Amino acid sequence: MRRTLRRAVLALAAVAILVAGRPATAAAGPPRRIMSLNLCTDLLLLQIAPKSRIASVTFLARDGARALFPGLEAGIALNHGSAEDVVQVKPDLILDSQLGAPLTRAMARRVGARVVEVKNADSFEDIRQTVRQVGEAVGEPGRASALIRQMDATLAELAAHPPTRRLRVVAWSGGSAVPGKGSLTDAIITAAGAVNIAAQPGSAETSFGVEELLAARPDALLFGGATLGKPSLLSDEGQHRVVRRLYAGRRIAYNDIAHTCGLPQSADAARELRRALDALPERRPVR
Repeated sequence: MRRTLRRAVLALAAVAILVAGRPATAAAGPPRRIMSLNLCTDLLLLQIAPKSRIASVTFLARDGARALFPGLEAGIALNHGSAEDVVQVKPDLILDSQLGAPLTRAMARRVGARVVEVKNADSFEDIRQTVRQVGEAVGEPGRASALIRQMDATLAELAAHPPTRRLRVVAWSGGSAVPGKGSLTDAIITAAGAVNIAAQPGSAETSFGVEELLAARPDALLFGGATLGKPSLLSDEGQHRVVRRLYAGRRIAYNDIAHTCGLPQSADAARELRRALDALPERRPVR
């Protein structure tokens, strides 16, 4: 009798230890301390999860949010994506890219946090998948679906009213590499009803120097190159005097973030590009 009772007590103690050591599960409800370690997941998380359940986003989120939805990041703690940040925050869910630091992920396992890897988006279908993925992970599939519907409505509107001119463009900010076929920028250009002249079969990033640019003679240049509003050497190279002369008034600035991160706002970038292209005057022949 005593031996049986002792076994029962030991079994109950073992169960208690296992339960105490386990991280929170889905049965306990949605995650309550969500941490993002990547700018793109920051911007998705801020739109999908209630602010009360966001424990931390990266220091890049402040400028990123201001460019798209000012104020949404206010009051949320910032991190630098380090293992020390994970220990301090003690999240129950971490959103990261597929290229996250192994040490940080190891620390996440030690604190009992679930890690969700969100892949980079190169198309609007990729965006739908990542938005759904984040929505499911944070327990807000309804919010995620609403964002997708809004994005799809914008894309449908663009498709239903094609432009009167199908202009040839290239996202060229100087340097030799431009977004080619299979890139998110290419998807945005296509949705806007334009033709990306750099969209050749092969890599999503292709070579395109000044000489190639002048020979191709696109109708407009899409100008990025300033990450989060900060100037770069690449954008300075785009100030070539011949380029300035030939494309005066035909250089269109775009939001780098909506072309780099797969977000519902990438559809808004396509709509803004359509408006800018429609506003371009007819091109004069070269003399």
